[in-house]
Amino acid sequence: MSLATRLQHHAERFPAKPVFIYPGRTSAWETVSYGQLAGRAELFARGLAGYAIVPGTRAVLMVPPSVDFFALVFAILQRGIVPVMVDPAIGLQNVTPCLAETAPQVYFGSPLTQAIRVLFGWGRATLKLNLTPADVLRRAAHSAKAPADVSVSEQDEAAIVYTSGSTGLPKGAVYSAANFAGQIDILSKALGLSGDEIDLPAFPLFAIIDCLLGVTAVIPDMRFPPPARVDPAKISAAIRAHHVDTMFASPAALARVARYGVAHGIRFASLKKVITAGAPAPAEIQEQFVRLLPPGGQLFGIYGSTEALPVSLIDSREVLGETRALSAQGAGVCIGRPVPGMDVHILPISDEALPADTAALPPGEIGEIAVRGAAVTQRYVGRAALDRLGKIRSETGDVIHRMGDLGYFDEQGRLWYCGRKSQRVVTPNGTLFTEPLEGLFNAHPAVYRSALVGVEQAGGTQAWLWVELSPSARYADRERLKAELLALAASHPLARSIRNILFHPAFPTDVRHNSKIIREKLAALAQQRSKNG
Repeated sequence: MSLATRLQHHAERFPAKPVFIYPGRTSAWETVSYGQLAGRAELFARGLAGYAIVPGTRAVLMVPPSVDFFALVFAILQRGIVPVMVDPAIGLQNVTPCLAETAPQVYFGSPLTQAIRVLFGWGRATLKLNLTPADVLRRAAHSAKAPADVSVSEQDEAAIVYTSGSTGLPKGAVYSAANFAGQIDILSKALGLSGDEIDLPAFPLFAIIDCLLGVTAVIPDMRFPPPARVDPAKISAAIRAHHVDTMFASPAALARVARYGVAHGIRFASLKKVITAGAPAPAEIQEQFVRLLPPGGQLFGIYGSTEALPVSLIDSREVLGETRALSAQGAGVCIGRPVPGMDVHILPISDEALPADTAALPPGEIGEIAVRGAAVTQRYVGRAALDRLGKIRSETGDVIHRMGDLGYFDEQGRLWYCGRKSQRVVTPNGTLFTEPLEGLFNAHPAVYRSALVGVEQAGGTQAWLWVELSPSARYADRERLKAELLALAASHPLARSIRNILFHPAFPTDVRHNSKIIREKLAALAQQRSKNG
């Protein structure tokens, strides 16, 4: 079943079933059914058919989240148009090169984002048609008949989804229809989703996935604020008011709800399954959130990326019961076992392209995580050099995606994450990996999280450590804490090279999930501190 027909399929099966429940303007909550959303999507498709937009045309989608946004997404897919999804939060200036490389011909935006497009010159060289959702609906009003079906191959471009750019300029992953179908199938099987769930998605992409699965999505705030700014009171109220039984959230959003729930003595009696993605959630946050769940409630962490999702899965019970203690000893972060349908290997660490016959490393040896499967995207848009570095064409023609992450398999077949390849610190005395080393310090009760960075000094690269304190330790004696952390460093072989510890009030993080630490910024700040003495 294609993406474009999934919504219609669900609408035919259960037209009155709610697809979205969200805060209303005139009432506490408003509901849109699958039948209504499919009808709205059909209206948009009819309007789009009135323009000379041929299948395969790339179109930028800069419409704020709303019911019409989701309807327009499905209409675009139905017409075989390729949506280009760029998160404006990456920085308006950074959107310019992204649109230059995708060369879109159509721009869908609100009046505000249309004005921003003009101001920054987005797509000036290639855009031929600029539309608001209202423009498309007005065109639909003059078309009485339904548009003809559009045939799209499983291997054709279906969408271009940009990464958050947390470690450089965002990259446009090219999704085929087969990639999307594989992703939906693998996710639903790995998480045991039946389609009968009432879900709370804290990210727009998860809301689209809910539509494709036939799930009811409860959206406390249709604006989808950044995860670190979500209102935990709104989320908590929505879970209880609508008996939400599943929830998708980044670690940053999970942390806000966990702290709020614990502080207010809240229990979510209906919440059976919580899925977090974007970065590994700190064990402390997992422990707090699990307290809010009913007996038998589960919290899962998904590992993956824009280019390949999901890759592996882990239950918080395994984290809290076993792997957390190993992380505190320098093992890295356990991200579980590969999900069925995704083939995962550990390749030798290299900043160069690797041949197809590169042998995988044995268990216990740290290398680069590489994956292939139906959900793995085949290429980037306009980045041939990145394709050569990040994609390996196997002898069978499959694409193996190099995640850019380091890790290893243990003897039980579990995957352990050791940090970004680009963020490893190579010193004269050896290579240090972020997650194993940071895990030693994160176990200290005063530390919320830490960040290993490299500082260039006479004699080579030196390892420095940034520390963000836990809320309860914000006013603690920092000199005393520094002495304790340096003593901890001296006591462990992984950390003995740490001689400098710096404190930061709030680490810079990625714009999408607010969870991945941007160590490049911290490294630059540490380098400046080094120069200033």
